[in-house]
Amino acid sequence: MKKIYNLFFLVSALGLLLSSCKRDLVNPVLKTPSGITGFAVSSSQVVLSGANDSATVAKFSWQQPNYGYSAASTYTLLFDVPSDTSGANAWANATKLNIATDSLQKSWLGTDLNKMLNQMGLPFGTASTIVVRLKADVNQSTGAVSTVPSLNAVLSMTVTPYKVVLIFPKLYVAGDFLVPNWTQIDQGGWILASAKSDENYEGYVNFVNAGNSFKLCTQPNWNGTNYGWGGTATTLSGAGNAGNCYSGGPGYYKVNADVKGLTITYTLTKWVLAGDFNSWSLTANPMSFNAATNQWTATGVSLTAGTGYKFVGDGNWTTSFGADTKGNLSYSGGNITVAKTGNFTVTLDLSGGAGNYAYTVK
Repeated sequence: MKKIYNLFFLVSALGLLLSSCKRDLVNPVLKTPSGITGFAVSSSQVVLSGANDSATVAKFSWQQPNYGYSAASTYTLLFDVPSDTSGANAWANATKLNIATDSLQKSWLGTDLNKMLNQMGLPFGTASTIVVRLKADVNQSTGAVSTVPSLNAVLSMTVTPYKVVLIFPKLYVAGDFLVPNWTQIDQGGWILASAKSDENYEGYVNFVNAGNSFKLCTQPNWNGTNYGWGGTATTLSGAGNAGNCYSGGPGYYKVNADVKGLTITYTLTKWVLAGDFNSWSLTANPMSFNAATNQWTATGVSLTAGTGYKFVGDGNWTTSFGADTKGNLSYSGGNITVAKTGNFTVTLDLSGGAGNYAYTVK
């Protein structure tokens, strides 16, 4: 009888212990915070230059949202222009940066911030307003996607980027129409570039004479492959004894060279500014070419914020520049949106070769 009693006592005690443990295992409940607090940037006005490339020019920081327990939070910073932050497609063209899980800050060196602003298509040397959004998300403790909606905090800052020339494979132009002639020089107007590094090169060359002889060189000297006449006006040869390429002129030509297929083409251009401001006229606002700077300029252009325009190189719109989703110049792209109202000087710079085409509005 005593053994039975002891066994009963042992089973009862074990049941109480398990019941106590069960009551102590309470799953945390994920709750929705009221928002993100403390989102700030160390400087709301940043002027970039080569002098502060290696310095920390902006530090974003924020506080951990309270989800009811120690949740692993993920953050995303989105950078955009004010005109893209409202409407049905708000923030659709934003530049996004994922932040390390649970990190509560992100610092930018001058060179990195400037490269991103260049990619956003902001004008060089001009103060522009950008909007930065911090997006916070959290998963369930099991790792499943949370039903708690994303949290957002927004701030604005003024930034002034400077132009960064992206380095792509190049062909150097050497010819009898350049000064000094038959010399390869690594500067705007003298190069073609391969923006995709795929042996297809493009650039704009001002052929100043009625007849212009030249070669395309892989090095800024005569020690590499020097592409010349391939037997016809549209073919190339890399042979050492190849004759000179030839183009008529005078004129400002888009030159495309395929060094794998050994072909070359020339497209004559003469640039105008067309947009809502002049009813998309191809004659009202011709641009003037400056041979010293290799740039096209239109002065006294009256623009209204929110309207659009494009750069057009011929009367048939065969060669024209609009904007891509990041605001960079793109062949046959969408309209370039005017940021603010006023009278401006608009400059088109095609001298850097493919991948480095740029424009400014001042």
